[in-house]
Formats: sequence, C-alpha cells, structure tokens
Amino acid sequence: MNASRIQTRRQFLEGAAAAVGAAFAGCASAPPSAPATALAPVPGPVKAVDLSYAPPAGFVATPGPRAVMPAGVDGVIPRKAWTAAGPAKPMLPMDGVALLTFHHDGDPQAFYQDAYAPTAQYLERIRAYHAREGFQDIGYHYAIDRSGRVWQLRPVAWRGEHVRADLDPSHVLHKWNDHNVGVVVLGNFMLQAPTDAQRQTIVSFGARLRKQYQLAISQVKVHQELVSTECPGVHLRPYLDRVRQQGMI
Repeated sequence: MNASRIQTRRQFLEGAAAAVGAAFAGCASAPPSAPATALAPVPGPVKAVDLSYAPPAGFVATPGPRAVMPAGVDGVIPRKAWTAAGPAKPMLPMDGVALLTFHHDGDPQAFYQDAYAPTAQYLERIRAYHAREGFQDIGYHYAIDRSGRVWQLRPVAWRGEHVRADLDPSHVLHKWNDHNVGVVVLGNFMLQAPTDAQRQTIVSFGARLRKQYQLAISQVKVHQELVSTECPGVHLRPYLDRVRQQGMI
C-alpha cells in the first residue's frame, strides 16, 4: 500500500474516532521454517500489497501467557483466549450486516503453526501492529486458523477495519467496511496453500454466517473484489470462487 493510501486510511480512522467522541502476536523467537511442501512465490506482477494489515518482518509483540484455551460458544474461541487488551480507540457500531468478506493475513513470512499457543500469539501480534498503525482494534471480526478453528477477534457489534477506506460511489454502502463482517484465513496464500481443515471451515462457518445474517451468495465477497489488492491470494481465491459458484457456502 503506498503512502497516500496509508495516510488516507489514517485520516479516515481518526475522523471515525472523533465522530463517536473520542490491533498479531508472535513469539520473540524466529518463526518456524516453512515445510518442504511450501509453494514458491507467484511470479509476475501482483496487485498492491497490504502492508498496513500484516506486520513487517521483525515486528514483535509481547502477549501475556495463554496456556489454556478457554471454552468457546458455538465452537468459536473467545477473544480472551488470545488477548487481554481492549480496543485502542473508540469504535463505531456495526448497525447490521450486509456483507461477508474473506481475507488472508498476507504476512511476509508464511504462517504454518497449527497449535493453540502460537496461533494466539500470532493474533496478538496482528492486533498490536494494527493498534500501532492507528486502527481502533484488530481489523477483522473472525480468524480461521491452520487447524480449522474459528477465533473471535473484534466483536461483530463493532464496525471492522479490514478493507481500505477507499470509497466506491456506485456501491450502496459507499464505504466497504460498513456492515461488513471480515473473516481472515491465517496464512499468506501467495506463498502457501490453505489446509484442508481451513477449506472445510470456510464452507461450514461461512454458511453459518450467511444464514445468521440472511445474506445472498452475492453478498459473500473476497477482499480483491472490493479494492485493488492481492488478498486473499492466488492459492485461496479459486477455492472461494468455486464454493460460492456451487452454493456450498
């Protein structure tokens, strides 16, 4: 993302916070080496890299201990499982849901961990970076980890910050974060493939959200359908296209 887009996003976030009166946590140790089955980077030109969503290499957050995974509701791991932090700034209310958008996290170093503790730390690193960049909280509402578990991130009661603040006058919502539930599938799918467990959860959890909010298939999106970006990556986008075309989600 170029400097002007980052500045535009920051200006938008500051304005939103004022209107109501007033965010990937990793171990300090080096990330695990990619397995032998890692996919090579995709050659050729790609769309804008979302540097404001994924922390840069070397960004470190220091989360509190998360030794025991708290019980979730309806199979969703609660926010308290990965962070004790609250929002960095006042947040805007969601006021209803009209879209569901899938993302990858796009971290420059692909994430392969599937255990609970490193995943919790990874999410806290994202949150801490988002907070540093001026977000109100972690930008997404839910995450699907490498084992197919679903994590609560930002509560759905609050408007997300998972799409750049670009405006599309032809779209009825005008601002893409309005009424839009953001689900991040953990991994950089320009560099790696989603796991079978992630694919299964995309279908099951996506269908559950679509039913809960009474969304049509046409209201289930991927990030690059909204703004110019490589997200959710060439190794995830075709699967999301297929499950939508076949009505699996």
